[in-house]
Amino acid sequence: MRLWKSWIVTQKDLSIFKKNKYILYSLVAIPLLLGVVLPIIFIFSLEAEAAQLTRTQLIEAAQTITNLGSTYFVIIPAALASMIGSYSFVGEKIERSLEPLLATPTTDGELLLGKSLAAFIPCMGVTYIGIAIFATLIDGWSYLTLGNLLIPNIYWVIIIGVMAPLVCILSVEANVIISSRVNDIRAAQQLGGLVVLPVILLVVFASTGSVPISKELLALIVSAALAAATIALFFLSKKTFQREEILTKWK
Repeated sequence: MRLWKSWIVTQKDLSIFKKNKYILYSLVAIPLLLGVVLPIIFIFSLEAEAAQLTRTQLIEAAQTITNLGSTYFVIIPAALASMIGSYSFVGEKIERSLEPLLATPTTDGELLLGKSLAAFIPCMGVTYIGIAIFATLIDGWSYLTLGNLLIPNIYWVIIIGVMAPLVCILSVEANVIISSRVNDIRAAQQLGGLVVLPVILLVVFASTGSVPISKELLALIVSAALAAATIALFFLSKKTFQREEILTKWK
């Protein structure tokens, strides 16, 4: 596989996304909104309970609510990737650039990788910006109030460093496949959301710690399952991707 060929496809899609106000505003607004609003809500709720809790109890409550916040930063890239990935091939139809794209001297794997990277890079980029804002506000409060930093911890490293990118990749791949099969952006987004929903529910389940193992071990197990599903889906997308069928269907 020639990665430079995939990168050409990625650059082309990124330039299109920059011109799409709906995508651009969503990429900026959603992570920043959660990065700022979410920690403020958490801090106010903790401050309201502070007078009734001992310092140890307050630290435990703060750690619990902070770990819960990490779940949102798994859902964000999944949702954003669903929106951008669903635009992938449908957008080419709207831009009337589908036939030239499919006629380029790239393999199916190179084309799918390029499309996937175009959705993955901005989604995870803005997600990590939101995480940086979230962590700064939470750690600023915890250092002044509790005398220590709550983020990062092992659980956050697993969730944000491993699980979030895997969920994003899985969402991108699923939505790119769907985008290549449908003609309407709304239909692609709705189907993509349905595909990603079980993954989000799995992540939420892992964050509840409702099984008799540590939440860190559970997060690693879920991450391993997501990694296997991601690899399987990529090879499935290569096997089911048919250029001639897409062109014939959309002409």
